[in-house]
Amino acid sequence: MRSVESGPWEMVFWRAFAHLLCFPFVYRALAGHWGPTSLRGNARLATLSMLCVCGTFVLHVIAMNATTVANALLLQSTSPIMVALLSWAMLRERVAAASWAAIAVAMAGLAIVMGAALSEGAMLGKFAALGVALCSAVNVILIRGQRAIDLRAATIPAAAMACAIGLAFGAPFAIPAGSAAALFALGFVQMTVGLTFFYSALKRLPAVQVVLIALLEPILAPIWVWLAVGETPSAATILGGGILLAALAFNALAAARTRAP
Repeated sequence: MRSVESGPWEMVFWRAFAHLLCFPFVYRALAGHWGPTSLRGNARLATLSMLCVCGTFVLHVIAMNATTVANALLLQSTSPIMVALLSWAMLRERVAAASWAAIAVAMAGLAIVMGAALSEGAMLGKFAALGVALCSAVNVILIRGQRAIDLRAATIPAAAMACAIGLAFGAPFAIPAGSAAALFALGFVQMTVGLTFFYSALKRLPAVQVVLIALLEPILAPIWVWLAVGETPSAATILGGGILLAALAFNALAAARTRAP
């Protein structure tokens, strides 16, 4: 997203367009039928999930363009706290003490990594990043609360809505073909493939644990930057990353020990 010649609305369009074109075929291969059939009789739930997913599609791009990557990823990573509170309040899903402790330690690690960047970036980007966290948390609760309903199909109309938004506010066909192709590929890998794995995980693991594992993203991002362009991670990144990885390992071991009996 940092290397292409494109504005935020063009990014929204091409990433969502990739998902709109590719995901129905992936869904067909996995589920044995086309997506919309799984949503019949569940219009209200599907609409809520669609709005949440569309919100993440759009707000993530706005956050990444309106503030620093550190700001965006840190604020989006508040999602586990929101999930824990919502799952406890709405699903009566017990959150183990080990998970609460791991969340606290993980957030402390993230604060060390990215806390210095909190004073940078526009307020729009910060609010957009918090919006991503909230949309993600609500959608996680919807998926966990309705295990018998496959809400993956709701990402298809969500992508169509995001495409319409990108087309309305941007000029996606005016950017260089190489940038459009790169964004299309990003949309397929990050959204179609990523969401497929994410939804599968939510069917098999507690919601808090899934989102806690997803906290690996903001700690791996500096590593990708270092490998790609030679940007050396700071001491704070190394320290905070170690704390975060330790929290994730502790949570995984605690969960495995709980399930062993």
